[in-house]
Amino acid sequence: MQAELQSAHVHGRDRRTLIEEVLKDYTDESGVVSCDLAEAEGRIIESHFPIEDTFRFLCHPCHVAYDAGTRTSDVRGVCSVAAKAPRSSDGFHKLGKIQLWASRPHQINHRMIRAFLLLEQDGEVALSALREYCTRKLNIADFDGNYASMKTDASNAHGKVFFDNGTTVKMWPPAREEVDLHFSAHAICQTSASI
Repeated sequence: MQAELQSAHVHGRDRRTLIEEVLKDYTDESGVVSCDLAEAEGRIIESHFPIEDTFRFLCHPCHVAYDAGTRTSDVRGVCSVAAKAPRSSDGFHKLGKIQLWASRPHQINHRMIRAFLLLEQDGEVALSALREYCTRKLNIADFDGNYASMKTDASNAHGKVFFDNGTTVKMWPPAREEVDLHFSAHAICQTSASI
């Protein structure tokens, strides 16, 4: 099976660390950064070399596990989780977006996932209940359009997260794994308390 590889920053050489390291040379005592942007950008790019010391090239599940700290050794070896990873032909091209959505509670896709998790009973939610909660409690104006966009990876859609039978909504298993990884139970309690 072929897996699409992603570039993962090596722990301790992440993007922010490298940028902050370069910007130290341009920061005054009060914390103000003053620099020629082209020069600073060039130094930031140079700080990524040699590439083999900065990046690991991993399949999506190994990348997630590596970033979570659950797979730190032998990242160049044979992938032990690739057999579980959805193939691009399976239609889950945008799974990586779920991690981003988890950190953006103002976005509609984040709020709809939170609503699903809050209303969920045995892995499913009545479509009517999800629609009502999202429109009345979360003030999502175009629920149907946004919901449709979360059922497909096509074009500019949010990504293939939900599916339904016309009355009951469920989450695709590969999407659910990502949601469980990035939308913690603690954060769900905080969000539901504020909604």
